[in-house]
Amino acid sequence: MPSEPNAALRDARQFYDHGNYVLAEKMFRPIAVAGDAEAQYLLGETMLLRSYDYEGAIGWWRKAAAQGHAGAQSNLGYMLTAGMGVKQDYAEALRLFRAAAAQGNVTAMYNLGAMYDQGLNVRRDLEEAAAWFVRAADKGSEAAQAILGYMYAHGEGVPRDLAKALDLYSAAAEQGEVNAQYNLGIMYENGQGVGRDLAQAAFWYQQAAEQEHPDAQFCIATMYEEGAGVDRDLRVAARFYEMAAKHGSAEAQACLGALYAKGEGVPQDYSKAARLFRLAAEQGHARAQNNYGAFFDQGLGVAQNDVEAARWFRAAAEQGHAPAQFNLGQLYRKGLGVEQDFGAAHAWATLAVDGGFPGGLILRGGLEEFMAREEIEAARRLAKTLRAAIRKA
Repeated sequence: MPSEPNAALRDARQFYDHGNYVLAEKMFRPIAVAGDAEAQYLLGETMLLRSYDYEGAIGWWRKAAAQGHAGAQSNLGYMLTAGMGVKQDYAEALRLFRAAAAQGNVTAMYNLGAMYDQGLNVRRDLEEAAAWFVRAADKGSEAAQAILGYMYAHGEGVPRDLAKALDLYSAAAEQGEVNAQYNLGIMYENGQGVGRDLAQAAFWYQQAAEQEHPDAQFCIATMYEEGAGVDRDLRVAARFYEMAAKHGSAEAQACLGALYAKGEGVPQDYSKAARLFRLAAEQGHARAQNNYGAFFDQGLGVAQNDVEAARWFRAAAEQGHAPAQFNLGQLYRKGLGVEQDFGAAHAWATLAVDGGFPGGLILRGGLEEFMAREEIEAARRLAKTLRAAIRKA
């Protein structure tokens, strides 16, 4: 028969492994009170998983860490770094991570790398960070593989090596690491370190998207909208745009708004389109600002309002958005939402021409039929001033 407390600890661990944290906590506690470091460590884990009892977990991890338990040292170091249930203390966290890493604890190795990467209580040192990430990656840490892949892809702390980045991203992505999946999609989409393969890019973007990675959600939505690497499917595109939009992605909000405006992949709904354009516009998204202005101009999904149209056209125009510059010029020409001003209309039309919007030529040409030479010269000077202000911004 196995001797106590090993048999009791083994039985408690079985309940823990099966998610019965109430019974596991009850069984771990007497063994932990008797001073067993493993039981103290697992009791802390159980208390955190069962009831988010940070203080209770930390108390038991302190006891186990004092006995040299690597897992407890690593966990306690993380809590001290994050300031969860305890006052933030980078110096003590660093000491604990070092102690745990010296015993081969992979999580501590990764966290040491993160501290050097971010310069937390140590001088920022990307080479030292990479060295710790390498140790953790070699032991199979997908998080370390993912961040080390990024470092090789960008030459941070290590020589730039796209082949190594690809290998590391692949290893982490296969284990389900979401950032690695997204970055692997980027490499396949752009042909970085590997032949360009849009189907593979779409596959990895979708894997990350299903794990709620907002940038991946936007990327795969775009691929479904364009039929790049996947069969074109606007309904699926709309679904992923919506997922990214809920995470606050202005680009996704603008794209989903456009689908609702056109009734592509979703039922046409100007009110929903206007709401999405507004969300993106308020984040400074120029195309959404122009679209939102156009909705006010035409009274689509919102009450027609020339002043609001001019406001949003201007917001986009001042970011260099050529269609909005043309639209603002039109309002100045007509005196809608702004005081009629042919000179301002001419200037904004000129900037639209600069941005490659052909309507600007027609607008400017029509205005010049009614403007004196000195008025045209003044409009050109105004365009120069506006152009300089936009470039500065």
